[in-house]
Amino acid sequence: MKAILFDLDETIILDDLICEEAFQAAAALAAPLGADQSRLARDAAAISRRLWGAGPYCDYSKRIGHSAWEGLLARYDRGGHPAIAGLREWAPGYRLQTWREALQLQGLDPTLAQAQADLYAQARRRYPRYPEIDAMLDQLLKQGYLLGIVTNGVPDLQREKIAGCGVAHLFHASVVSGEIDCGKPDPGIFRHICAELGVTPQDCVMVGDNPERDVAGAIAAGMRSVWVQRNARPKDPRFPADLECTNLSAMLPWL
Repeated sequence: MKAILFDLDETIILDDLICEEAFQAAAALAAPLGADQSRLARDAAAISRRLWGAGPYCDYSKRIGHSAWEGLLARYDRGGHPAIAGLREWAPGYRLQTWREALQLQGLDPTLAQAQADLYAQARRRYPRYPEIDAMLDQLLKQGYLLGIVTNGVPDLQREKIAGCGVAHLFHASVVSGEIDCGKPDPGIFRHICAELGVTPQDCVMVGDNPERDVAGAIAAGMRSVWVQRNARPKDPRFPADLECTNLSAMLPWL
């Protein structure tokens, strides 16, 4: 193996926990009005998914792997695809409606919705790394591996995450699905980073938490794969990885 390729969200950086904390922080703004904060956060999360799924950019977002909760904070100020420009116009109303509906379910004044939308985006802009990441990347570099990031999403947000998590300088290449209009598990995104690194798929190991995108994509591209189980995510027997682990430090002896 010459190159180790990593997914970003829930592989290198914590994502689900930060989302939950951001929903709770925004919901807390309504606590002085008598809101059930936990219920408000849950309702907003569910409403955002419903609105996103019914929105005009759902199909595009599925193709590149951009989620409803990411739509609550992405700026959409990078990338030339027409859907990016469309999302830039549509998303502010989507964010406001998410919190308006959540407030109305408890009979609360919906004028607080804009402040909640703004606070969610602010609270969500944290990109902490999983504890084992620093030592593992250091060892991989010492052993001479090329390192790459293969991540789904829109260009502005995924590039912000890569820069914000503090390890961008350790990677030799990175590709964002929204930059090339091709997302995991499509083999095209894997071929793209192989070309950037100057390696073949057979030279690579793909590491990720999502069996349907990371492992299935690696298999389709002809790569070996490592599945890291995060947040008790269930195994998908359709896509068996070459290594399964709950902590990426297990990858070092396996390599």
